[in-house]
Amino acid sequence: MKRFAFALTVAAGFAVSLAAAPALAGTAVLRNNVVVDGDILKLGDLFDNVGSKADTAIARSPAPGRRAILDAEWLQRVAVTNRIDWQPQNAFEQSVVERSGVTISHDQIEMEILAALADQGVPADAQIELANRTATLVVPVGANAQIGVRDVLYDQRYKRFTVTVEAPVNSPSATRIRLAGRVFQTTEVPVLSHPVNRGDVITKQDITWNRVREDNVRRDVITDASQMIGYTPRQMLRPGQMVSTADIQKPLAVLRGALVTMVLKSGTMSLSTQGHAVEQGSVGDVIRVTNSHSNLTVEGRIEGTNLVSVSMNGATALAN
Repeated sequence: MKRFAFALTVAAGFAVSLAAAPALAGTAVLRNNVVVDGDILKLGDLFDNVGSKADTAIARSPAPGRRAILDAEWLQRVAVTNRIDWQPQNAFEQSVVERSGVTISHDQIEMEILAALADQGVPADAQIELANRTATLVVPVGANAQIGVRDVLYDQRYKRFTVTVEAPVNSPSATRIRLAGRVFQTTEVPVLSHPVNRGDVITKQDITWNRVREDNVRRDVITDASQMIGYTPRQMLRPGQMVSTADIQKPLAVLRGALVTMVLKSGTMSLSTQGHAVEQGSVGDVIRVTNSHSNLTVEGRIEGTNLVSVSMNGATALAN
C-alpha cells in the first residue's frame, strides 16, 4: 500500500477564505477509514464536526479502486490550514481513504480485445491469453463502463498482439493500460454432459460439445462423437472433460471367471458346451476359456454376452 506523506498536496485552484475565519467551537473528529466516490477529497470526508467547512476541497481523491494513507503530519497540516480544532493523538494516527469504483473484469477486457482483433483476421471463436493475467480496469462510480481498444498491433505469424485498452472510452480522464498477449485457435470436442460411471454405456444423449484451444487437445483425445457412442468408461468420467481413447472401452461382454457358452460351427454342424472365462473382454476380443468338463483351455472370440466361438483347433476341447 502506498503511503502518502504530504503526497496529496492541497488542490490548487480551490480558494478558501481563511484569513478571518474563526476556529470552530467544537473539536473535529478524524475518520480513520473513508470511502469516497468523487474526484475531490473534502474536509468533511476526513473529519466530523467541521460545520460549514465540510465541503472545503483539500486534495484529489485516489484513482478509482485505489487507496491512500494520510499520515498524522499531513492531517495536522490540513487541520491548521483550515483552522479546525484537531490534533493527532500520536505520530501513528492516520486516515485511509479509498476511492470506490466499478471494476471491469479480466474476461470483459479479453472479450473486447478479441472483438478488436477481428479487423486483423482473427476469427470470433478464437481465444486470447493476456500476458498480464490479472489485468483489470476500474472506472469511477456512475461513469460509462464501456471499454475502448486502440493502437492494435498483431503479428499474424506468431499470433501475438499488443493493444491499448481504455475506460471510460473516449474520456479525457480515461484509465489506459498497454496489454500484450497471444491468440489461440479453437476447436470443438465431444464431452459428457453429466457424470458417466464405469460400466454405463455412452449414448448420443450423453454427449455435448465444448470449444477448447487446439493446443490443449492431445493426440489421443476423441474429436469424433461416434468414437464414444456405445463405449463405456474405464473409470467414472466427469462432465465437460475431454475424453481420450484410453478413458473408454467397449462394454465387457464376458467377465473373468464367468460361465460361458463355447460354440463351434462348421457348415451345418454346431457343437456347444459350457466353460469358464480365463480372461474378460468385449465383443470381438479373443480370450482364453476353459472347458468345464475337460479342463482344456482354448482361445475363442467373444460373439456376445457370455458367448464365445472357437475354431476347429478348439474342437477337441468341445468334444471332451
